[in-house]
Amino acid sequence: MRRTITKYLAVFFGLLAAYLLFGLAANLLPNQPILRHATRTLERGDLQSDFSFVYFCRPAYYLDNFTDALILNQACNGGSQHLLTSILLNPRVDGGGEQCESLKRLTEGDTTMCTLHYGRYWHGSTFAMRFLLLLWDYSSLRILFYLLSSLLLAWVVASLYRRVGKAVALLFALALAFVNCFIMQYSIQFLPVLAIALCATLWVVYRVKEPRQMALLLFCTGSLTAFFDLLTCPVMTWGIPMCVYLMMQQRSSDSRPWPRQLASWTIASGLWAVGYGATWIAKWGIATILTGENVIRDGASQFAIRAGANIDYSRIDAVTNNLSLIPWDYVIWILILMGILLLWRFNRKGTGTALLCMLTAVPPLLWYLVTADHSYLHNWFTYRSLSVCLMAIFFALTALVDWQRLKQLRIKH
Repeated sequence: MRRTITKYLAVFFGLLAAYLLFGLAANLLPNQPILRHATRTLERGDLQSDFSFVYFCRPAYYLDNFTDALILNQACNGGSQHLLTSILLNPRVDGGGEQCESLKRLTEGDTTMCTLHYGRYWHGSTFAMRFLLLLWDYSSLRILFYLLSSLLLAWVVASLYRRVGKAVALLFALALAFVNCFIMQYSIQFLPVLAIALCATLWVVYRVKEPRQMALLLFCTGSLTAFFDLLTCPVMTWGIPMCVYLMMQQRSSDSRPWPRQLASWTIASGLWAVGYGATWIAKWGIATILTGENVIRDGASQFAIRAGANIDYSRIDAVTNNLSLIPWDYVIWILILMGILLLWRFNRKGTGTALLCMLTAVPPLLWYLVTADHSYLHNWFTYRSLSVCLMAIFFALTALVDWQRLKQLRIKH
C-alpha cells in the first residue's frame, strides 16, 4: 500500500511540474505572431459573435465562441505581465460586453479595457493555443482540429471493431453522435475533453490488461481533464474509457468474482475523481501562495455557486434540462432492437458486465445533481456527459446478447 501511494504521489507531482513547465514555455513565446493570427481570425469572419449555431438553430448545436474568444484573449495577453501572473492568473482584457467584441478591441489596439484574472482554472487550452497561434490563425486551426479529431475517432472505432466487435464499435459511435460530438471538434473549449476521452480509450484497447493499469490511467486522465477543461463535460474522460474497459474485460473472459470487479471499478473511478479534484485544488493553492491573490477563496465561492440550486429551478430540473437535448426517438429504437436481440439470444454470463455498465451510467446524473446551477444554465454543452449514460446502457444490453449464437445462426442460414 505504501509503495502504491508513493507511486501515485510521484505521478501527481510530476504532472503538476509538467503543467507548470508547459505554462512557462507557453508564456515565454513572443506575443506579436499570436496577436497577428488572432487579428487574422477576425478578418476572416470568425469569432464575430459569442454564440453561433452549427447547422441548426437549436441549443444542442451551439458553438461556444464566447469561451473560444476568451481563450484567444488570454493567449494574446500571455507573457505580457509578470511570468507568475501570466502562468497562474491568466490575465485577459475585458470591455464589459461580448467576449468576441473584447477580442476585436484587443486586436485593434484598444487600451481602455480593464484587465481581469481567471486563476481558478489551469487553462491548459490557453497555453496550447499560444503555441498553435504562432503558426496559424484560429479559423485554420478549427479545420486542423476537425481533421485530427476525426482521424482519432475513426482510429478508435476501427480498433473497437477489430478488438471487441462491430456491435460495440457501432454503438460507441452512435452514443457520441447522439450528443453531437462533431460540434466538440470545432472548438478549443470543447475539444480537449473529447480528445482525452478518445486517447484514453485507445490506451485501454491496446495497453490496459489489468485493473491497476486502468486505475493509474484514470488517475492521469482526471488530472489532465482538470488541466485542460473549463468545466464542460469532464465525466466523459472517465466514463467513455471505463465503458470500453468493461467490454474488453468481458471479451477477455474475466474470471474474477463480481465483488472484486466492482471493487476495481470503484477504485479506478475514485482515482479519476481524486486526480481531477486534487489537480484543480492544487492550482488554487499554488496560485494563492505564489501570487498573493486569494484564488482559494475565489474557487471555493464559485464552487458554491455552481453547486447550488435556484428558486427558479431545482436539482432535478438540472437533470431533466440536460436529458431534454438527447434525440430520444432514435435512442428508443436502438433500445428496442437490442431488447429483442437480448430476449432472443440471452447471455447469462454477461450479467456481471451489464451491472457494471449500468452502474457507469449513474455518475453523470449525479454530476448534474451536484453541479445543479452550472448544469441547468449550461445544459447546451453539459448534456454531452450523457454520452456516458447512453454508451453504458448500450453496452449493458450488448453484454447480455449471445453474439456467438447469433453468428452461428447466420452461418447455418
